[in-house]
Amino acid sequence: MGVLVTPDGSITLPGLLLAIGVPLLGIGHYKVPNDAIGSFSLLGKPIELIVGAFCVTSGLALTVVAVIVEGRDGNGAELKYEFWTPEEILGDLRSLATENATSKKRGGPKGDETADRQEQNDTVAKCVLCLDSLAIKFGKDQAKRKKIEIASKKEMPNENDGVWGGLVMHRPHELELLCQEAAYIVLRLHSCNDAAVSSALSLLALVAGDKEVRRRNYEEADRFGLDVPVLVLRDALTRAKESEEPHDDEERISAELQRKGCLLLGAISNEDQDIATKVVDEDGLVAILDAVDWYRYHEEVANWALWAIFVLCYDHLGNKGELIKLGGIQKICRVMKDIPKSLEVARHGIAILFDMMREVPGSLQDA
Repeated sequence: MGVLVTPDGSITLPGLLLAIGVPLLGIGHYKVPNDAIGSFSLLGKPIELIVGAFCVTSGLALTVVAVIVEGRDGNGAELKYEFWTPEEILGDLRSLATENATSKKRGGPKGDETADRQEQNDTVAKCVLCLDSLAIKFGKDQAKRKKIEIASKKEMPNENDGVWGGLVMHRPHELELLCQEAAYIVLRLHSCNDAAVSSALSLLALVAGDKEVRRRNYEEADRFGLDVPVLVLRDALTRAKESEEPHDDEERISAELQRKGCLLLGAISNEDQDIATKVVDEDGLVAILDAVDWYRYHEEVANWALWAIFVLCYDHLGNKGELIKLGGIQKICRVMKDIPKSLEVARHGIAILFDMMREVPGSLQDA
């Protein structure tokens, strides 16, 4: 709509031409003699048809030019990334990371603060668009895989049997690893920006169940360590606590970020005790308990935080002991009391308490 209507609601030139031209075309077509309807020539046609055709053609041409120009300027990035491949989007993010690293090394005098701030905002917006586009492409890729599974009524083809190119966009794990790298680039580039962090955590949560993504988290911790998302999650909560009079939008974004962080830490640990141990070692359980304590009246944050705690502690004596030491039982009971009408909060809270009573660490039975 930005090509036809400006943000303040006024109409642009392409929009005006189309608004004038379409009705004129209708009037002119109505006035065309019956014996001239099949002719493409404008000779002898009503003036309304001629002017209408000119206006519509000019309006469409200007619209196309505006879209192309906006795409080059970065304002039409949504359209650009829609047609780019995931590899191209990742390449764009890698370029941003390289430019950022080069800029830091070069240093030099500071420029205009307003211009620098605008450039930073543009970069953040670009990163968010990249990650959101990857999330959409990942969803489409997963949908294709499910359709193929249903159609074939058998297991997915082996990744080495040479048929992937004709069936789905990527081989198994390929797109998941690509999304993981993209999210980590953005987490390192804009670790203090809630919008960028939120998009990165969301994308990581989408691919958290992939075994190769988890292998990277564990074996390539220097690049894909779980300390990175945990740290940005805790830093984001610190910023939220330090904000004296947050706007409603800021508080909503902050709470949503914590919800996505809890979802990620639960999803990455689901049915994997080694990863669950690693998450707790990296203070992931601390981050979740801090989130549920601060947002104890926020149903969605509390719900996913309690789910993540259940996943981390289920059949895991070490993590259960850590939960008790951190005062987790008291915080769980308090959030259940503060949100008494939420069935999901109650369900997850009771599930944690039942599992704790079923198998309490021996040294903490009196806790």
